[in-house]
Amino acid sequence: MLAEYLVVVRPMEIFLSEKFNCKGTKDLREFMWADYKKGLWDGEFLSDQLKLQTSKSGMRALGFREYRQVATAFMEKHIKYNVTERTLRLDAILDRQAGHSGRTAGMSYAVASEDHNAVSRDAMHQYYLASKAWYELLLGLEEGDGMNS
Repeated sequence: MLAEYLVVVRPMEIFLSEKFNCKGTKDLREFMWADYKKGLWDGEFLSDQLKLQTSKSGMRALGFREYRQVATAFMEKHIKYNVTERTLRLDAILDRQAGHSGRTAGMSYAVASEDHNAVSRDAMHQYYLASKAWYELLLGLEEGDGMNS
C-alpha cells in the first residue's frame, strides 16, 4: 500500500498542487510528512495524528511521548536483555534508537509504577539476573545434582 502511495498517489498530488499553485507544493517534493494544504507537518500535528490512529482500535490514544514509553518497554522486554555476550553493544544501539543515551533511557523511559526511583532499570535487571543465578544454583544443590560444597 505504501508503494502504491509513493508511486501513484504522491506524484499525482505533486502534479496537481503545482498546477493549482497550492501552499505546500514545495514541501511535498522534499518531505514525506507534508500535504498540499498545510505544507510540512510539525511534530505536534504528527503526534495528534498518531493519537487518532491508535484510538481507532479502542486502545488509549498514544502520542509520540506515550508511544516512546511503550516502545522502549517492549524493546527491553523482548530484545534488549536477550542479547548474547557478543552483541552486548546492542544495548547502547537500542537506547540510541530511542533517541537518548543509555543513561537517560535507563533513568527516564518506561519506568513502571513499582520501579524504584533511585535505581536504574538496568541495575534492577542486573539484580534480577544475579538473584536468578543464585536461585538456580541453590535449586540445583537442593535437588542433589552432584555438586559438592
